[in-house]
Order: sequence, then structure tokens, then C-alpha cells
Amino acid sequence: MLQLADFVLRYRRGVIITILLLTAGFAWMATRVGLNADFSTYLSQDDPLVQQYNRIGEIFGGNSIGYALISGDDIFRKENLELIQKLTEAFNNVEGISYATSLTNITDFRKTEWGLEIGKLLNRGKIPETPEELARLKAYVMQKDRFKGNLVSDDATATAIILKFTGNDNGISQFATSLNVKQAADEVIASYPLPAGTRIYYGGMPFLIFNMTLLITNNFIVLLPLMVFVLLLILYLGFRHWTGVVFPLLVVIVTDIWIVGLMGILGLNFDLLSGIVPVVLLALGSADGIHLMKRYFERLQQGESTSEAARMTFGDMSKPVILTTITTMVGFSSLLISDFSVIQQFGLLAAIGVFLALIITLTLLPALLSFGVAPQTVRMSKRKESGIWNRLGTAVYRHQFAILISGALLVVLSVIAIPRIATDVDWTLCLAKGSDPLHAEMLLREKFGGSLPIQVLVKGDLKDPAVLKEMRAIERRLETIPLISKSQSIAGIIAEMNDVMNDHYTIPEDPAGVANLWFLVEGEDLMEQMVAKNNREGLVQAKLATWHTGSLVAAVDSINRFLATLPDTIAVVNVNRLPDGIRERFQSIRIERITENLMEELRRYGVKTDRAQVREIVSGGLHSSPGNDTRQQVRKAVTAYLNSPQAEAELPEAVVGKISKAIVASLRDIEIPKTTEIEALVLRQAPGVNRDDLAYLSESLVEVIRFALGKARLVPVLTQVHNILPEPLSKNRTLQRNIYGVLWALNGQQMVLDAAVARQILGGSGEALIRKVDWQVSQTGLAPVLKRMEEELTPTQVESLLTSLVFVIILLAMIHRSVLGGLLSVVPILITVLVNFAVMAYWNIGLDSFTAMIASIAIGLGIDTDIHFVSRLKKELMKDGDELAALQRTFRTTGVSIIINALAVGLGFVVMLAAGGQHIRRFGGLTALTILLSALFTLTILPSLLLWLKPKFLKVAIASGIRKSEEATTDVALQPSSR
Repeated sequence: MLQLADFVLRYRRGVIITILLLTAGFAWMATRVGLNADFSTYLSQDDPLVQQYNRIGEIFGGNSIGYALISGDDIFRKENLELIQKLTEAFNNVEGISYATSLTNITDFRKTEWGLEIGKLLNRGKIPETPEELARLKAYVMQKDRFKGNLVSDDATATAIILKFTGNDNGISQFATSLNVKQAADEVIASYPLPAGTRIYYGGMPFLIFNMTLLITNNFIVLLPLMVFVLLLILYLGFRHWTGVVFPLLVVIVTDIWIVGLMGILGLNFDLLSGIVPVVLLALGSADGIHLMKRYFERLQQGESTSEAARMTFGDMSKPVILTTITTMVGFSSLLISDFSVIQQFGLLAAIGVFLALIITLTLLPALLSFGVAPQTVRMSKRKESGIWNRLGTAVYRHQFAILISGALLVVLSVIAIPRIATDVDWTLCLAKGSDPLHAEMLLREKFGGSLPIQVLVKGDLKDPAVLKEMRAIERRLETIPLISKSQSIAGIIAEMNDVMNDHYTIPEDPAGVANLWFLVEGEDLMEQMVAKNNREGLVQAKLATWHTGSLVAAVDSINRFLATLPDTIAVVNVNRLPDGIRERFQSIRIERITENLMEELRRYGVKTDRAQVREIVSGGLHSSPGNDTRQQVRKAVTAYLNSPQAEAELPEAVVGKISKAIVASLRDIEIPKTTEIEALVLRQAPGVNRDDLAYLSESLVEVIRFALGKARLVPVLTQVHNILPEPLSKNRTLQRNIYGVLWALNGQQMVLDAAVARQILGGSGEALIRKVDWQVSQTGLAPVLKRMEEELTPTQVESLLTSLVFVIILLAMIHRSVLGGLLSVVPILITVLVNFAVMAYWNIGLDSFTAMIASIAIGLGIDTDIHFVSRLKKELMKDGDELAALQRTFRTTGVSIIINALAVGLGFVVMLAAGGQHIRRFGGLTALTILLSALFTLTILPSLLLWLKPKFLKVAIASGIRKSEEATTDVALQPSSR
């Protein structure tokens, strides 16, 4: 390396100018670097889950949902509704927003005397004027399950404007869209000030990404100046000379410019991790400069000239500096094993940055030092300071076993603690405590079921009632999983429309009935959110009330386990066409399925009941026969229909009474009269009725009878179910509606079940099989992507840790030419890693993508101090073989450098405690602790181990030193005495 030093010193001006020009070029390229905080890009884009996630976004107009939250005393005040309306209109005009939905433009279904009416909740967008009108609107909205908890909180103090982001395919990023949304809101507020007590928050994934991106920028603004200040302070206290302050700092500043410029050349953007690379390098890049400057000052104090001191310093320190750079690069490069692109990019940039710091240190630093630092200006070490280090060296030497026992005890305590490390990490730790973004997330969790979307993709004929019924079953099951709520799909919309029109929250059995309802809602905005244009793909969506990874993984796994039980082919069977024996088997399956569905509804509301009891209630309802009360209900329904304007034939009142009586008399058990039987009954009482009208009338009367008979049958069943409900829930309208919808299946003529099961039971009785339907179902969206990230985090970090550890041991064994020496050299850092994990366990700091990296980083950083210490100790032992004296000299020289470096780098990371995101604070604090502990263990445990076990390379050094000492003594003894 002396040749390189000679070259640099000979062409020092050219070296400095070249580095300045390169720095200017890299600085210009650094302006091209953008920001990226999108979680979906952190996994490999070749991953099937990520590809499916991106595809869903393309099909359904985006896969990111944002929320503009308006919080106030009462959302249903006129001024608040006007604000919501103006904001909704403004957001719908923002580029990058495919739709904005709120109380002022949401689609609603109402029952009128003419049937089902589909329109907006606010008729023609008109906001009610009087207190009475506002009160009626509030009462109506608060009893609609689709609105309450989705668009308005249960206490009516907050409302959400739901924003669907289109993604990046339209040329505008979600960051830019989020910014435009806020600007649009500001423009509205400028002309329409917020009512007293009303505030606006922004939440959901796009705004989470937006705020994280801002944090990256803010961290640069806050952390870099703080880091520079800390470095200046530590370097000044350590060297007390301007060159010891300016030169190492200049090296890291140039390094930062180069690495950011290289990102611009490679087209890389700052993300949540790489955003702190410049800060990390600012701390790490000074390490080599500190050791070099310390050695440089030592040579100046020995009387060497500035040029010779610069030259010989690099001769002395080049080998350990290069080795420490290699080990640090290995620590960071091991992160490339990770499947997270964000961790891979961080590891790659940090490794390259450390290498660039080495290049700049070995070129710029000697060139600058060669211009001269007057030896007399360098503060000489005081005896008092030397005495302190001598005493420390003596203490370590004399208490080796106590130190080793303490280290062993620390290892035991750490190993015991490690299993307690939490893996349930909340992603919202990326937000600052007390900030509006965090408040928005908490508001979404508390009042709107959360912001993390849960999505299940269904492929098949979505207009087929069988598929829609299975989608309703998925909706129902999602609601029973802890922390999941607000499930919805096109199946729920069809069921709601059917409830408004026919008073039961179910999917119609007849495809024509589904088609009629589908036609009414087709073209509405809500369809685009739930159904693809070809009507062959649809989403069942819900919300998870947390971003905790443990809860997220449990929810995703629970959904997948349920979806795995669903068949690929379902069969639709007409139970009434079955022979009695086979019918009973199907009825048993029906009873079990209805029982399970009812149990799920009860579990959703926390009702604990006996399954056998519920099954008995369901079975009793299925096998009931119409009594007198039931017959009277059917008669009233038939009479009312025949007298209504909807009746296809106008009949005299006396004839109507006779027809109703005859129909009721024809009822046999639970069977519904056929249309031909109805036609015959009508013709006997009204022979002159038009035959075409009669055909339509008989079909309508069959449905009227079926509905009246079914409604009457459920009365005793509902009474029994209500008897097992707690008092408040017995009045819950949504629960009552859902229970009624589940029990309505007792009246169905058709069953939907696994085609394989149906084939097995039917055998040769195939006439009851109406059709088979193929469909596919799978979980998709962001939740499985985040789960994959969580699953791969720990294994990849373990691989990274082991890879870097094995490489470092092999490298050190080769350097020291001793396997034992290589193993002993890594003991301090291994203890450091264990203590780091123990601190995480005892302080309940979760394992996430930030904290998981610390172990690999610690190996790369901690081994630096070990190499410098061992190299210096070996040299000092070779002087005289005196272990205590060599240890004292090592403490006075390299020991001082290690402390300065640990303080500079460690306190540099402490600066991260001022970062905006809690995740970066934890990362900075733990890394700082790791660096300081590593230095402590290097100065205590490492020399204790080395001097106790004495690996071969130390024995050789000691023997060499003793031999030199003896030779020197002999030479002195042989010299003639002078008188």
C-alpha cells in the first residue's frame, strides 16, 4: 500500500481535483433520485402474489383505498353535509382518483309502492334544510348496515369519504395523487371554512405511503445536520485539532454525495430503508478516517514530518482498514439474500457506500494530510490520560475470568430472553406519535373497522345464484374472523336489494330473479368496485382493524383455511324432485349448513350458544307443517295481491275471496301448489278470465304463496332464536335481518352444495340436478403480500446472519492463520447480537424489516473493532512479549480509536431517535446500543479470551517479542562500559 500512498502523494493536487470533479458529477446525478414508500414494491415483482395484487388493481380500477375523514360533533349538521358534498365533488375531479364515495353521492335502495327504486341517498343531491329533515336522514342512515361503520361512525361523529386510487398506470403516482387530494381539500376549505369543531384527516394505504415518503424527506432535513453536529463534537473531543475534525467529516460527506449520485445513475429511488443510507454512511464512513488520523497524530508526536507521517500511516493501517471494509461490506451484502427488495437495496447501497468510503479515505485523506499539519500544533497525550488507559488495561488483564464469567452469564440471560421477541409488529410505527396521520389510522380502527383491505377474488358466472350464495357464505365467514368486519360484495348488494323488494336478505334462487336485480344496479359506481366488466370476476371485500403483523398473518391464514374447504364445482339440486330417502339426506345437509350459517351470525355478535340447540331449532322449522294460523296468513297474502294493482287480472271481490279460500284449502303440508293447479282453481271461480293473463297470474300467486308460507313458517323459529339472544341484540335490526335471511333458506326449493357430494348422494337420480357451476376462489390484495413479507423476514435474516458470520470467521482464520483465532475474534460481536435480541425481547420491541437487519449490520460493524484491536495487540506483543505492557499500549492507542469511533458512530445512530417514524427511532437506538456494546466487549471480553486461550498467532507473537527483548538485553549487556 506504500506504493499507492506514494502515488497519491506525488499527484496529490490531481487526486484532489479528480475527486472534486467526480463529486460534482455525482451531485448532479443525485438530483434524479426519487422517493418510493409503496409496500407492494418491496417484494419481488415476479412473486405470484404481487402479480395478482397488481392485476387486481388493473381490473378494478386500482387496489388502493384512501379515506378522507371528517370528524365533528354531529356529521348530520347541514354545514357538515355541505362540506362533505363539496369535498366529494372536488375529489372526483382529482387526477388519479377513479371515484370518491360519500354520504352525499352513495347509491341507495328504497322500496316504493311501485317496487324497488335505485338512486342516491340524497335525492338529486339536495341536502335537507330543516332539523326535522336532517333528523330523518340521520335515523335512516344509521339503520342501514351498508352505511353505518363504512361511511359514518356508530356515534355519527365521523364520516369517511372513500377514495379509490387508480395506481401508476395513468402516469401519476399515488404520492402525487395524495398531494392533489389535500390541495383540492385546501381549495374547498378556503372558500368554505370548516365548521366549528370539525377537522379533516387522511388515512388508508395511499396516505400512509404519502406520509412515509414525507418522513424520508424530513429525516434528511433533520437527521443529517444533527449527525454532522454529533460527528463534529465527538471528533473535536477525540482529537482536539481541526484536521481530526474536518478531514474525516469531509470523507463521509463526499461518500454520501457519491452514493446518492450512483443511485441516480442506476435509476434507484429512496425507500423506507435506503432513505437512511446517507445517514448510516455519515456515521460509518468516519470509522476508517478516525483510526487513520489517530495513527497519523501518533507519528507526528514521534517527530516525523507530515509527508512521512501520512505515508507511513497508510503503510501501518492499510491492511486493517481494508479488512474492516471487507467485513463491513460482507455484513451489508449478506442482506442481498433477503427476498425484500427494500432490504436488498439497503444492503447493496450500504456495501457500495462503505467501499466508496474506503476509496476516498485511501486517496483524498493522504493527499490532504500531505499539505502539512505542524507537529507542534498536535496536542500531546497527557500522562493522566495514559494512566487511565494503563489502569483499564491492567484491570482487564487481572480480572480475565471475572469478565468471562460475566460474559457467559450475559449470554445465558440473552438466550433465555430471545424466544420472547415479539413478531407482531404494527406497520403504523412508521408514523410519528401524536401526528395527524397516526390519529387518522386510530380513527379508522376505532370507528370504521380499520384501513387494511381484505380481498377474496371469485371467478365464475357472478350472475348465477349459486355463485352469489357462496359469495354470501364467504362474506359471513369473514365477519367471524377476529378484527375483520364490514364485508361486502355484489352478493351482499343483490341480497340487500332483494331485502328491500321482498323483505328477506337472501339471494334469489331463480337466475331470472338475480338478472332483474342485476339489471337495476348495473352501471352504478359501486359495481365497478366489486365486479369486473366481463361479470366473471368479483371481489369480496372487508377491512382488518389493525396493521399488526401477527394479527394480519392469523387473519390471512384463517381465510385461506376456509377457502381451501370450498369445492371447485358446485351443484344446484331441486330438493322437491328427490325421492323421499335421498331427500332426507339432502335435508340433513341443509340443516347442518343453515345451523353453521346461523352460528356464524351469532358468533359475529359475540353470542355463545349450544350448537345442538341451534340445530334443533333449525330442524324443527324445516319439518314444520302449515297450521291454521299459517293458512290464514297465506289467505290474507293471496287476497291482498289479487286486490292490488299489480295483479295480472282484475277480479270481482267475491271471486277473490273464493279463490283465496280454495287455494288455502289445497295446501298440503309444506308443498307449494303448482301453476297448473292454481290455474284450475281460478278458472273454476272465474271461467271468463283471459288465458294469457291467467298464466302470469298463476306464476305470481305461486310466489305470493311461497313467500307467505315461508314467512309464517319462520315465525316460531325466529321466536326461539330471539329467546337465546341477549336483550340488546334482540333489538338489533341488522342481526335480525341477517338471521331472517339465513333461516329463509328453510323455504328454498333448491340447495347449493359440493358437486362431488351431490353426485355421491344422487347416484342415478339425476333428474333433481339442475346444473353444475365451476368457480374459483382465492385470497388476494395487500394482506397476503404483507403476510409473505412477514413469513420471509425471519428466515432470510437468519440466512443473512449465518452467511456473514461464516464468511467473517473464515476470513479472520485466514488472516490470523488460526481457526481458533477466527472464532475468538467473533465472540464479542456474537454476544453483542444476543444482547441486542435480548433488549428487543425485554423492551417488547418487535422484529420487523428494520430491527431484523441489525444482527447482520452488527457483524459487519463490530468486527471492525475486533480486527483493529487484534492487529494492534499482535504488534505490541511482538515488541517485547510482555502481555500486560502490550495490552496497556494497545489500550492507549487503538483502544482510544475504538472508543472515539464507537462514540462517533454510536451517537451518530442515536441521532435517529429524532427521526419522524418510530421504526427508524428503534433502528437507530438499537444500532447505537449494538455499536457501543461491541466496543465494550472488544475491550474486555476479547482480550480476556485471547490472553487466556492464546491462539497460535498470539503465541508466535509473544515468542517473537520475548526473543527480541532477550536479544536487546543481550546487546546491552555486551556493549562495553564507558568510564
